[in-house]
Amino acid sequence: MKVLAFLAAAYVALLSPTLASAGMLAQAQQYKGLHEIKNNKTLRAALGINPARTPWCGHFMGMVARKAGRTPPQSFGFARSWLHFGAPVKLAYAQAGDIVVVRTGRGYHVGVLSALSKSTAQLIGGNQSGGVRVSQFARRQVVAVRR
Repeated sequence: MKVLAFLAAAYVALLSPTLASAGMLAQAQQYKGLHEIKNNKTLRAALGINPARTPWCGHFMGMVARKAGRTPPQSFGFARSWLHFGAPVKLAYAQAGDIVVVRTGRGYHVGVLSALSKSTAQLIGGNQSGGVRVSQFARRQVVAVRR
Protein backbone atom coordinates (compact mmCIF):
# COMPACT_ATOMS: atom_id res chain seq x y z
CA MET A 1 0.00 0.00 0.00
CA LYS A 2 2.85 2.40 0.83
CA VAL A 3 4.44 1.66 -2.54
CA LEU A 4 1.22 2.61 -4.34
CA ALA A 5 0.99 5.84 -2.35
CA PHE A 6 4.61 6.64 -3.18
CA LEU A 7 4.07 5.94 -6.89
CA ALA A 8 0.95 8.11 -6.94
CA ALA A 9 2.82 10.97 -5.24
CA ALA A 10 5.72 10.59 -7.68
CA TYR A 11 3.31 10.71 -10.62
CA VAL A 12 1.69 13.88 -9.34
CA ALA A 13 5.02 15.54 -8.57
CA LEU A 14 6.89 14.56 -11.73
CA LEU A 15 4.33 14.18 -14.48
CA SER A 16 1.84 16.77 -13.33
CA PRO A 17 3.68 19.70 -11.72
CA THR A 18 0.62 21.93 -11.88
CA LEU A 19 -1.38 19.47 -9.75
CA ALA A 20 1.54 19.16 -7.33
CA SER A 21 1.69 22.96 -6.99
CA ALA A 22 -2.06 23.13 -6.44
CA GLY A 23 -1.63 20.54 -3.68
CA MET A 24 0.97 22.69 -1.96
CA LEU A 25 -1.34 25.71 -2.03
CA ALA A 26 -4.28 23.69 -0.70
CA GLN A 27 -2.16 22.32 2.15
CA ALA A 28 -0.83 25.76 3.11
CA GLN A 29 -4.32 27.26 3.14
CA GLN A 30 -5.48 24.71 5.73
CA TYR A 31 -3.26 26.41 8.31
CA LYS A 32 -4.15 30.01 7.43
CA GLY A 33 -4.78 32.12 10.50
CA LEU A 34 -2.73 30.07 12.96
CA HIS A 35 -0.38 32.20 15.10
CA GLU A 36 2.93 31.15 16.65
CA ILE A 37 1.83 32.24 20.17
CA LYS A 38 -1.97 31.81 20.19
CA ASN A 39 -1.78 28.44 18.39
CA ASN A 40 1.64 27.39 19.63
CA LYS A 41 0.63 23.88 20.67
CA THR A 42 -0.97 23.11 17.29
CA LEU A 43 1.92 24.56 15.28
CA ARG A 44 4.53 22.93 17.50
CA ALA A 45 2.94 19.52 16.94
CA ALA A 46 2.68 20.05 13.17
CA LEU A 47 6.16 21.53 12.67
CA GLY A 48 8.20 19.63 15.24
CA ILE A 49 9.73 22.90 16.51
CA ASN A 50 8.63 25.77 18.71
CA PRO A 51 7.63 28.49 16.21
CA ALA A 52 7.77 31.16 18.91
CA ARG A 53 11.53 30.58 19.25
CA THR A 54 12.66 29.41 15.81
CA PRO A 55 12.40 31.04 12.37
CA TRP A 56 9.87 28.68 10.85
CA CYS A 57 8.94 29.58 7.27
CA GLY A 58 11.10 26.73 5.92
CA HIS A 59 9.74 24.28 8.49
CA PHE A 60 6.21 25.24 7.48
CA MET A 61 7.03 24.66 3.81
CA GLY A 62 8.60 21.28 4.66
CA MET A 63 5.39 20.20 6.37
CA VAL A 64 3.29 21.50 3.44
CA ALA A 65 5.47 19.67 0.91
CA ARG A 66 5.26 16.36 2.79
CA LYS A 67 1.47 16.64 3.17
CA ALA A 68 1.23 17.32 -0.58
CA GLY A 69 3.24 14.16 -1.30
CA ARG A 70 6.49 15.93 -2.16
CA THR A 71 9.96 15.63 -0.69
CA PRO A 72 11.31 18.85 0.83
CA PRO A 73 15.00 19.79 0.50
CA GLN A 74 17.32 18.16 3.02
CA SER A 75 17.82 21.40 4.98
CA PHE A 76 14.19 22.49 4.56
CA GLY A 77 14.24 24.51 7.80
CA PHE A 78 16.31 27.18 6.08
CA ALA A 79 14.43 29.34 3.57
CA ARG A 80 17.50 29.44 1.32
CA SER A 81 17.43 25.64 0.87
CA TRP A 82 14.20 26.03 -1.15
CA LEU A 83 16.22 27.68 -3.93
CA HIS A 84 16.87 24.13 -5.21
CA PHE A 85 13.44 22.53 -4.67
CA GLY A 86 11.63 21.10 -7.69
CA ALA A 87 12.16 22.68 -11.08
CA PRO A 88 12.96 26.35 -11.75
CA VAL A 89 10.26 28.57 -13.25
CA LYS A 90 10.67 32.08 -14.64
CA LEU A 91 8.71 34.63 -12.64
CA ALA A 92 6.74 35.58 -15.76
CA TYR A 93 5.35 32.01 -15.88
CA ALA A 94 4.74 31.58 -12.14
CA GLN A 95 1.40 30.07 -11.11
CA ALA A 96 -0.52 29.90 -7.87
CA GLY A 97 0.94 27.04 -5.87
CA ASP A 98 4.55 27.55 -6.98
CA ILE A 99 7.20 27.92 -4.29
CA VAL A 100 8.68 31.41 -4.12
CA VAL A 101 11.87 32.45 -2.33
CA VAL A 102 12.22 36.16 -1.61
CA ARG A 103 15.09 38.25 -0.30
CA THR A 104 14.17 40.06 2.92
CA GLY A 105 16.89 42.41 4.08
CA ARG A 106 19.53 40.17 5.62
CA GLY A 107 18.00 36.84 4.70
CA TYR A 108 15.44 34.87 2.78
CA HIS A 109 11.81 33.91 3.16
CA VAL A 110 9.87 31.11 1.45
CA GLY A 111 6.17 30.65 0.81
CA VAL A 112 3.58 29.40 -1.65
CA LEU A 113 2.47 31.78 -4.37
CA SER A 114 -1.22 32.62 -4.06
CA ALA A 115 -1.34 35.51 -6.57
CA LEU A 116 0.97 37.55 -8.77
CA SER A 117 0.42 41.11 -9.97
CA LYS A 118 2.55 43.49 -12.01
CA SER A 119 4.25 44.72 -8.85
CA THR A 120 3.76 42.12 -6.10
CA ALA A 121 3.82 38.43 -5.29
CA GLN A 122 1.31 37.33 -2.66
CA LEU A 123 2.64 34.41 -0.66
CA ILE A 124 0.96 32.24 1.91
CA GLY A 125 3.48 30.95 4.36
CA GLY A 126 4.52 30.49 7.93
CA ASN A 127 6.32 33.04 10.06
CA GLN A 128 4.69 35.94 8.25
CA SER A 129 3.98 38.48 11.01
CA GLY A 130 4.10 35.58 13.47
CA GLY A 131 1.52 33.42 11.74
CA VAL A 132 0.34 31.60 8.67
CA ARG A 133 -1.06 34.26 6.39
CA VAL A 134 -0.94 35.82 2.97
CA SER A 135 1.63 38.61 2.69
CA GLN A 136 2.70 40.77 -0.23
CA PHE A 137 6.28 41.02 -1.41
CA ALA A 138 7.60 43.24 -4.18
CA ARG A 139 8.40 41.31 -7.36
CA ARG A 140 11.94 42.70 -7.20
CA GLN A 141 12.42 40.72 -3.94
CA VAL A 142 11.75 37.38 -5.69
CA VAL A 143 14.98 35.44 -6.15
CA ALA A 144 13.52 32.09 -7.21
CA VAL A 145 10.30 30.41 -8.28
CA ARG A 146 10.20 26.62 -8.09
CA ARG A 147 7.56 24.12 -9.16
